[in-house]
This record gives sequence, C-alpha cells and structure tokens, in this order.
Amino acid sequence: MPEPVDLVRALEAGPGWPVGLAPEGPLGEVRVLDLSRVLAGPYCCMVLADLGADVVKVERPGLGDDTRHWGPPFHGDDAAYFFSVNRDRRSVALDLTTPSGRAVVRRLAGAADVVVENFLPHHLVRLGLDALRDQTTAVWVSVRGAGGDGPDGGKPGYDVMAQARSGLMSVTGTTEPTKVGVAVADVVTGLYAAVGALAGLLARRPLRVEVGLLEAAVSMLVNQASNALVGGEVPAFTGNDHPNIAPYGPVPCSDTALVLGAGNDAQFAALCAAIGLDVRPPWWTNAGRVADRTALGSALAAVLGRRTAREWAAVLGEAGVPCAPVQDLGQLQDDPQLLATGQLQQVEHAAGPVRVVGSPFRLDGVRPRVRRAPPLLGEHTTQVLTALGLTAEQVEEVVRGAGG
Repeated sequence: MPEPVDLVRALEAGPGWPVGLAPEGPLGEVRVLDLSRVLAGPYCCMVLADLGADVVKVERPGLGDDTRHWGPPFHGDDAAYFFSVNRDRRSVALDLTTPSGRAVVRRLAGAADVVVENFLPHHLVRLGLDALRDQTTAVWVSVRGAGGDGPDGGKPGYDVMAQARSGLMSVTGTTEPTKVGVAVADVVTGLYAAVGALAGLLARRPLRVEVGLLEAAVSMLVNQASNALVGGEVPAFTGNDHPNIAPYGPVPCSDTALVLGAGNDAQFAALCAAIGLDVRPPWWTNAGRVADRTALGSALAAVLGRRTAREWAAVLGEAGVPCAPVQDLGQLQDDPQLLATGQLQQVEHAAGPVRVVGSPFRLDGVRPRVRRAPPLLGEHTTQVLTALGLTAEQVEEVVRGAGG
C-alpha cells in the first residue's frame, strides 16, 4: 500500500534537524547523519561525536546494526561489540525501502553537515541515495571495501579481507599468515573517514569523500611497504621483531614479557647501563644490532630473566628507556595511567551501568566526556520524528512502515 502523500510532504517540508544535547566541544554545532554499520563508519562517527558533533544513526527496523548481534558477551539485548563504537548518538529505526523512510533520510541529510554511509554502490542506487548524495550540500563520506574506481569497488569486504590482500597478514605472525587481533583496517579506515569529513567541514563545501578498507590497510604498512618498494625485498613474517630496529619487542622476564624499544644508540647505551649488560662491538650501532639480533636477544633474556617485568620497568623508566610490561585486557581497568587520565568511563544504560573506552583526545587538557550510552535500537525514533514536525498519527505511520 503506498504511503500517504501528505506524510511524505510533511517530512520534506518540516524542520530539518532534531535538537539534541547542548553543544559541547569544537564540533558542537556540527550535525552528522550516520547511515553506516559495523565498524569503520560508526568509528568515524564516534570520533566526530567525541569532538562534540550531534550524531543521528539510522538503523534497520528489528535488526539494527549488525554488531548488535555479534556476541557473546551481551549487555542487555546488545552485544559488547556494538558498545565499542556507538556511543554519543541517537538511534532511529527506518525502513529505507519505503517512501516515508527515505523521506526522513532526505530531510535529515538536507540539514546535516556530514553524512557517513557504507552501502554497496548498487544498494546506494537501489535506495535512491546516490541521487541524494549528488544533491545534498553536506560532506558525504563513503566507506567501501575497496576504492570505487577499481575492479573491486562494488564488492563487499570485511577487515580480514583487507588485512589479507594488503599484505599485512604476510608480515604478521611467525609461521603462517596471521591477522592482527583487532580490526585495524576498519579502525584506520574510520580515522581516515573522520579526517576526510573534517577536511570537508574546513573547506566549507560539499566534499565527496571515499575511503576503501583495502587502500587504508595498504597505507598502514608504512616502513614495511617502503622496504619492499625502495629496497626491492619482500618482507616475510616478522613476528615480534622489528625489521629495522633492535632491540624492539618483548623479552622474557621472570614472570611475563617486557617490551623494550631502543630507537637509537643513546637509548641502547642507557639500557645496557641500567641492566648491567656489557656492550659487544657489533651492538654499537643499530645496523650491527639488527644483524646480530639473535645473540642480542639471548643476552637480554639472560639478564632480564632474573627479575619481574614490573621491577625492570621501574629500573628502565628511571633510566629513560622506553619499555612496557605485556598486559592482558583484564589488567587495563587497574592501569594507573588509564585511571589517572580517566579514559575508561562508566555511563548509564537501560540494561544497567556500562563501562566504555572513552576518547584518546585531550582538548585544552580535558578528555571529552561520554555524553550518551550507545542507544537501544530505535530508542529515539519517536523523539526525532516528532522534532521533524510530524504529528503523533504520522509518527505512527512511519513506525508501522518500519515494522515497529
């Protein structure tokens, strides 16, 4: 049954953006429409929200963002995965296959400063969002599996495919291709997307930004890619070794490993003086240490194995040598640095208080506070539609069309 014409007209003619929380932060006046799901797009929107942007997230009715279901563990009905990148935004459940759902999105996009989406190109066309992208004055940020000009620009892709194809998995691990334990290609893509959005806001024009997971993953390879391109040698599995620096990685102590990093000769000299290690001639230069890394690693392990990682960390910290004990994630909540700087924050949620990792930013010495817990699916649908000027009856029509 077709949507009533007056409903669509009301959506197209009403106020453009629902008023949110009081502006806060350098992007406090910026409005972001989040049409993305999973990780890279939501991560981009989270970065913008951390800087103060007002974010409205549109989700599929009944299903929502895929990551709501990627558990266990769960907090209430939603997986912990969803909580990791969806704070500080409102959730509106809309069926974009209906005229009313698309009308709401058109209205929001018309008033937004930034739109972020990760639809496959053919889905973008099927939903008419390609035309909206070409008409809106917002900065339009598209996250793709790969860049649109290439032969795979229209194909789906996840982080692990980007890690594989980029070559990242070929230099990670020790004996077989190994992905990083976190979706780093997604995270870096989200950061690039946020930078692109900020570039458009600074340029004050409707910039069209596209970031592909594959291309972002290749950009992450930095020195490894340069070693291959400039040196002509294809790097193999590096495990915990650094291809260009030694020592730079974990050394076993009496309890756990301590990661050392001697990035120059002065730091290496300070390391040896602090632990009482005699410096052999090959180790006087970084090139010599890299060439003799096996013997150097054995010598370091023989000395550091006499004490715990934290005892050595205290000694080396006094000597100005970069180091860190290897911690598991259960230890983060007691880490004195994280406690002192307040990066782990607790927020109220319908299923009970929940702890989240806050922003790494410090703006004028203050870390942005988490203003909203990750929303329930469609938690703000009625609020947003009412703020767009719809009557209670019209809101009900839209919700019914969305299967609510």
